Formats: sequence, structure tokens, C-alpha cells
Amino acid sequence: MRDTIEYTRERVREGKVPISTKIFQGFGGIVNSHKDFAFNTFLLLYYSQILGLSASLVAIVIAIALIIDAFSDPIVGSVSDNFKSQWGRRHPFMFAAAVPFGITMYSLFAPPASLGDGALLGWLAFWTVAARLTFTFFIIPWNAIAAEFSEDYVERTSIITYRYMVGWTGGASFTWFAYEYLFTSTEEYAFGQLNPENYSTFGLVVCCLCILWALISAYGTRKEIPYLLQPVNPTPPFSLKRTVNEVLLALKSANFRLIFIIFLMFSGLAGVGGVFDIYMNTFFWEFTGDELRWFTLTAFGAIAAFATVPALQRLIDKHTLLQWFLGIYMVLAIMKVCFRFWDIWPENGDPMLLTLLVTHSSAMVYLLTTCGIMFGSMMADLMDEQELATGRRQEGVFSAAISLSAKATGSLGLIIGGFLLDFVIAFPTQADIGTVDDNTLFLLAFNDGVAIPVLFFIPIFLMSRMTMTRARLAEIQEALAEQRQH
Repeated sequence: MRDTIEYTRERVREGKVPISTKIFQGFGGIVNSHKDFAFNTFLLLYYSQILGLSASLVAIVIAIALIIDAFSDPIVGSVSDNFKSQWGRRHPFMFAAAVPFGITMYSLFAPPASLGDGALLGWLAFWTVAARLTFTFFIIPWNAIAAEFSEDYVERTSIITYRYMVGWTGGASFTWFAYEYLFTSTEEYAFGQLNPENYSTFGLVVCCLCILWALISAYGTRKEIPYLLQPVNPTPPFSLKRTVNEVLLALKSANFRLIFIIFLMFSGLAGVGGVFDIYMNTFFWEFTGDELRWFTLTAFGAIAAFATVPALQRLIDKHTLLQWFLGIYMVLAIMKVCFRFWDIWPENGDPMLLTLLVTHSSAMVYLLTTCGIMFGSMMADLMDEQELATGRRQEGVFSAAISLSAKATGSLGLIIGGFLLDFVIAFPTQADIGTVDDNTLFLLAFNDGVAIPVLFFIPIFLMSRMTMTRARLAEIQEALAEQRQH
């Protein structure tokens, strides 16, 4: 007999989810944007190029933290799935995590000056683990509630669209602010991102903003708690064995297994690419902090996605659209570096180069934003399929399993990227602009712009195996409605 749990809502929604709810939900996406900007853009650069640690060692430490964090995701997901309180299953965790997470972000970028290399690695390890764990207690419940706001195929896409719109807008605004005011050029440091004095201020600002947006998201969506699903019958206490069993139950879904594997591939490739991004912008393209701020205009790519996704989604099934756009993304990623190899792009320092690359990046952001919206909406659809098949609502576990795969393979990507920088590309530490030899820069660009993007073909192929369509979801929801009536 299946281990089923009966769910109910205190209130039944009539009509669409309020726009205010979608916007407040989106504020949590800003927290994620700030975290990604700090971790993916600056953390490796700061500890290797600024503080002088080996890139591979820094990458290993960050990756170990990711692996530790990855195994916490299913636990938090399972606990929040089965949690019962007057504040619902998710919100207590979101409120509790906000301040501790902010503190960890400041600490990462403000290590004591007296620390030696070994102690500095220890500092990085401790605060990276702490940051990842506290963030998990916010992001897993935050992701999970999006699937509960509505059961409508199109409305779910609208919810995810608003989430991405607010997250992208807030993230892009902060990126511009950071390069404009926190990483400004000086006489000593023309490239502000290489100035050691800028990083503690950066960490403090990130700390305050993450706390603010997390609390706004949690408080602003609290009015939706009566509309969210709650367990009717008492739920069993937490156990690690039950958590493992719930993850295994989730993986019985063929569609979810495909999503899981796709994210394994995508996250691993993104992890390697993320290591190279700031190195490419600083040393290959030779952009100053003042120039990098113009990349915030890529937010127009996200805005274009928000404007076009509703129409596209009405014409094309989600998994098909995701497949097409990932393919176009792969081609554009390869073209970016190949245009330099073929001398199509202008020389470094030419204003036209910045214009062309900002335009190119805007197109990439458009594609990725659309893919992200489609993916989030597909995940919400799979929750219904899982309830019909197993009698369990597993929003938290599904979210956690995806997060686990992303973090585990992302950590592997970090390790691979760090080792490539040290042992294949042989990139020097504490390097100055213009001092890195041409062969090293070629290897950096080739790995970033050719070797990594071409592997995106694998998740593109796997996406073609998805069976969750608009028609199939309608059948599932009809069966669920019948089931709940009885």
C-alpha cells in the first residue's frame, strides 16, 4: 500500500494569482541573483587573484562546500514538505534563514588580514559551507511554494515569469550598482575588480540586501498561506531513512529522472563556464569595471523574454521550446569566441567591441531566461503527475533533488574549472592586465567558448524525451480532481 498523505487548502482560490503575490515571490529571486553574482563572479577571483591562493585549491574548497550543502537539500525539502504550522509548510524556514545567510555573505568577503594561506582556506571553507546551508533553508521552501500557487498550465508560467522578471531586474540593477560604485577604477587600480579594498564593502552591501529581499519575499507572500496545500493527517517525524525513500520515490517519475539528468549535465557545464567568466571579461576582453557595468543592459534580454514567453508558451509546449532555445544558446556561445579567433570582432579597447558583446550577451540572457521560465513551469506540472502516481505532494523533495544535482555537479564543474586554470591553461595568480601570454589566453577562450558549449548537445537531446505536454497535464489534473472528490 502506498504511503499517501491527504492534502487540503484552507481556502480555494477563485481566479488568477494576484500580481502582488507574483512580485513578492520574485523578491526571493533577487536574493538568488545576489548570491550567484557574489559566488560565481567574484569568490574565486577574490581568493585567487586578490589574496593569492591557488585557483585549484580555492575551487576544491568551494566545491566541497557545495557537496556538503547538496546533501542538506533533500533533508530541508523533506522537512518542509511535511512541516505543519499556522504559518504553513514553507514560510517559517524562509523567515528564519534570512539574517544568518546575510551574515555569512559579509564574512566571506571580509577575512581578517592576519590570516596565513592555510587559515585563509579554512575561513573560506567555514563561511562557504555556512552560506550554502543557510541559503538552502530559504531557497528550497521558496522554490516549492511557486508550484502550489496555481494548478493552471498557463498561470504557472506567468508565476515563474514574474519570478524571473523581478529576480533579473533586481540582480541586474545591483550588478550595475556594484561596478558603478563598489568596483570603481582608481589611479592605482584601473580595473576596480582587482582592488582588494573594494571587497569588504561589497560583502556588507550584499549582506544587507539579501536580508532585506528575503524578508520582503517571505512577508509579502504570507497572505497566500491559506491557499497553499497543507497535510491533513499528522505527518511522521523527520528521519533520514524516510528522506532517502522520498528522494527515491521522486526518481520513479520518468519525466523527473530526465529533468534530473539534464540538470546534472547543465550544472556541471555551467560550473566550469562560471569559473572562466570573470577571467574572460578581465584578461581576454580586457574590460574595466566601468565597462562591465554596461553588461547590466543585458537585462533587456530578460525583459524581452518576459514579454514574449506568454505568447510562445501558448503556441509551443514547454519542453519543445526549452529544447529549441538551448540549441540556439549553444550556437551563440560558440560564435562569441570564434568571432575573435576569425578576427570578426573589433580589437580590445574599441567601443564597438563592448557594444557588440553587450548585444550578444542580451540575446544569451533572453534565451536563458526563457529556458529558466519554462523549466520552472515544467517542474510545477510534474508535481501533479507525482501526486497522481504516488499520492504524495513532493514540491520540496523535487526542488531539493534538482538543487542537489545542480550543486553536486556544479561543484565538480568548479573543481574542473580550477584545475583547468592551474594545470591546462596555466593561468598565473595575481596577474596584471596585458601580462598574460597569448597562448594562455587562447586556451582560456577555447575552453570557455568552444569545448564547454558544444557539450550542451547532450541535455538538448535528452529534453526531446520528455512526455509532459499541455494535453497530458489536463488529463492528470482531471484525474486528480476526481480523486480528491472521493
